[in-house]
Amino acid sequence: MKALRNVFAMMMAVVRMCVSFASCDKEKDDEASSEAAKAVVGVYNGDMSCSVMNQESTIKDMTMTLVKNGDAAVDLQISPYGEPPMAMPSITVSGLKVSGKNGKYTIAEKEFKGTVEKTSKQYSGTVSGSWENNTLTINYSLQYGGMPVKMINKFVGSKK
Repeated sequence: MKALRNVFAMMMAVVRMCVSFASCDKEKDDEASSEAAKAVVGVYNGDMSCSVMNQESTIKDMTMTLVKNGDAAVDLQISPYGEPPMAMPSITVSGLKVSGKNGKYTIAEKEFKGTVEKTSKQYSGTVSGSWENNTLTINYSLQYGGMPVKMINKFVGSKK
């Protein structure tokens, strides 16, 4: 019976160590994410490719802004682009999680949706990205208003 108690005590010690190590790693991940979010914040200027039904075009001199939102997240502000009747309004995607270290950061994929106040048109899509050497790459799909298909966009820009 005493041997069984010793085995049980050893198992509990191992479990406690595993939990302790896991929580330490989690704290390091959180610190790296907070650091990553701070590193990527800024205004970026660049070009964006836009593909609709395999028809690709390029939008020149576009601006995207990353604003800090909490410890490990940013908000992405996409500037308006395009010409009427295909003009796209400014859209903000909130709460994008940022991770990474040593100057290489990832913006986790997130689904978003909303309504443009002026037009009451709805939009939805997904966004993800990366950051390295002051260059931001954002990939996002966008379904806007009554569009029957999604626009597939890729922005590459440098920090101003």
